[in-house]
Amino acid sequence: MITIAVDAMGGDFGPRETIPAILKFLATHSDCTILVFGIPQETDAYLAGHGFAGRLIFCPVNEVVDSDETASSALRSKKQSSMRLMLNAVNEGRADCAVSAGNTGALVAISRFVLKTMPGVDRPALTAIIPGRKGFTCLLDLGANVECSSANLVQFARMGTAYISVLTGKAQPSVGLLNIGTEEQKGSDDIRLAHAQLKEDSGLSYKGYVEPDHLYDAAVDVVVCGGFIGNVVLKTSEGLVSFVVELIRLAFKRNLLTRIAGLVALPVLERMQRRLNPDMKNGAVLLGLNGIVVKSHGKAQAAAFEKAVENAYWLSSGKLIEKLHEQIIRTG
Repeated sequence: MITIAVDAMGGDFGPRETIPAILKFLATHSDCTILVFGIPQETDAYLAGHGFAGRLIFCPVNEVVDSDETASSALRSKKQSSMRLMLNAVNEGRADCAVSAGNTGALVAISRFVLKTMPGVDRPALTAIIPGRKGFTCLLDLGANVECSSANLVQFARMGTAYISVLTGKAQPSVGLLNIGTEEQKGSDDIRLAHAQLKEDSGLSYKGYVEPDHLYDAAVDVVVCGGFIGNVVLKTSEGLVSFVVELIRLAFKRNLLTRIAGLVALPVLERMQRRLNPDMKNGAVLLGLNGIVVKSHGKAQAAAFEKAVENAYWLSSGKLIEKLHEQIIRTG
């Protein structure tokens, strides 16, 4: 039985979207229990008559980490928040993993304080799988660390390698470093230094720089970057997908002929949208901690939040932490 701790209060919509997602997930996963951390006055209406006695355990809280709250304030003053108590449940062994759509900075800071990083890891990194022409790529860091040293980038490469190895079984996943060009002299001092260190790391299959316009080629298994850059890349990509989908819809609504063409093309367009829709891949993993923490994006509605919960479930079922620990030690 997998037990998932969920911060029901996080994100732009809170219990209105998180609770229906939890209920739908429980309906299709009989081997799962969910600890729901939330404020009773705001969750009771959504939980009424849920029918999952014994598998949905409500854990009342009286504090919430605000979306604009600083990480230091959340860590210092919100010790009874839904986010903090959710992470405590993982640390205490009452839950196998945690899921939140709440304040990213606070989640990173509190997770690091409560769960601690693995040996050989200075900072955790947010990672997600992005689709590509030849498969998929693991991209990290996506925003856990705004400023990253060359040493941090090398550690991210090791964590990403370990993560892909766990997911795919590849003994030697390939690694690239995101940069503005492929020439040796391109990039910041930290990127160039990380490049030199990665080339000398015998535990990694380092392939050199990856330019942003080749990110979706999936030419390498892992692409490493600083958190500021990674977050910009991710959000720009999500915005572009929404823009392109909207352009296609408008194009097919232009006149009667385009509407008919749209009906013929509808199955193809729906497959394309499912492949590109970021909601269907929701749930970035905070790698490098002594516990599984999945960050849903703040705008996630029920279907997207359910994907984040499912992501946490599969990572727990696959014993991610144990395997990641072994791989990081091996590559480090």
